[in-house]
Amino acid sequence: MMIRRTYSSALTLVTVAAGLWLTACNRIEDPLLAVNTPDIVTLDRATSVAGAQSFFVAAQGDFARLVGGDRAGSSPLGLNLTGGLLADELISTRSGTEHVDNRSIVPATFPADTWRQVGAGHTRILRAITAVTAFPPATGGNDQLALLHAMEGMLLTITAENYCNGLPLWDGQSDLLPVTATYSTTELYVKAIAEFNTALGLTSVASTRSLATVGKARATLDKATPATLAADAAAAAALVTAIPTSYKYNAIFGTSTAGLGNAVYDWASATKNFGVLNREGGNGLDFVSAQDPRVKIDTTKVSAGQDGTRTPALNQYTSLDAPVTVASGIEARMIEAESQLANGDPNWINTLNAARTTVAGLAPLVPAATPAAQLDQLFRERAFWMYLTAHRLGDMRRLVRQYGRGIETVYPTGNYFKGGSYGTDAVLVPHQDETNNPNWTSCTDKIP
Repeated sequence: MMIRRTYSSALTLVTVAAGLWLTACNRIEDPLLAVNTPDIVTLDRATSVAGAQSFFVAAQGDFARLVGGDRAGSSPLGLNLTGGLLADELISTRSGTEHVDNRSIVPATFPADTWRQVGAGHTRILRAITAVTAFPPATGGNDQLALLHAMEGMLLTITAENYCNGLPLWDGQSDLLPVTATYSTTELYVKAIAEFNTALGLTSVASTRSLATVGKARATLDKATPATLAADAAAAAALVTAIPTSYKYNAIFGTSTAGLGNAVYDWASATKNFGVLNREGGNGLDFVSAQDPRVKIDTTKVSAGQDGTRTPALNQYTSLDAPVTVASGIEARMIEAESQLANGDPNWINTLNAARTTVAGLAPLVPAATPAAQLDQLFRERAFWMYLTAHRLGDMRRLVRQYGRGIETVYPTGNYFKGGSYGTDAVLVPHQDETNNPNWTSCTDKIP
């Protein structure tokens, strides 16, 4: 029987470890009947500490939804799934979603509506910052603000990595008469770094400082040009030297049937709307055949997806409440290795191998013979370490933008496995709904 996911949910608050609260918004599937209420408590009514805390809770939920999606809601897929679909991490096994998978994006068609997660998350976080600033809790107000600014910095970074140049986002000036401004990719990275700096200036909480530090290094590396790459990579590496390899900051999910659930598990494991394919489009990595312990794919269990496409079992996330890593000490080590490689330091391979010792079954790497092959080694390690965590599409774009690789040597290309050929899209684009915005018409460009 074909199982279809619908887009309805009830407002739910879920308590998870460490006292983190997450919320999902109420949506009705039929657009003719839909009543869109993105905030149950509007900002003008959040005139108390309790009201401000409701915004703090909602912001964390929407940030998790942006990264890892949801099992319900009007746009349940996060950027780890949608970005992975355009990249080489996932394939479409659900009819109608091929347009993202085969690089021929139709902006009005699911799952292009992941864009709504960007606007919802951005708006919620800015509103939460305003509310908590005006009505702080008795203790820990600056720590909450630091976390919100760090999440906003990460939201801007991940959005810039996945979407086209020239994106409309609320300027944060008026909540009653919201206006969007259009930001270039570079401007988003600059804004992100400013948010991370604000977070670092507000708190001494180690986990939040590490989130902001890894995020700042990530954005610093992202904004580099070919001419500045070596220097920017060195600056990024200098930021993360004190981050322990064991550090992780996770987006947290829950198991409630109406709450916030890990969308990759729900859509790619439990119901097989999406699957995995080895070396997709020729250029894709060997995520299946490598049998690497960091990428959990069971080739002994092969079954049909929603459209009949047979794929092995994806076990990267094994439950609705499986967390998604947003920032980590492993990413810090990858940033350091890239800086070493970009600056001619032969210790880059030692840095990669030191990280590999943390997982059983990973043998040491031997440096490849050519600079191009060494770069392939580095980015393959990044891809396997950070599989389905909303990193891969940004890395593929960097290979083109910063390292001069041809688009068709990086992205899946040639004959599409369901028929026809791959298109030319290399970035995600806002959903067609955004063309109703009088302050935005289209992407400035779609260059990686």
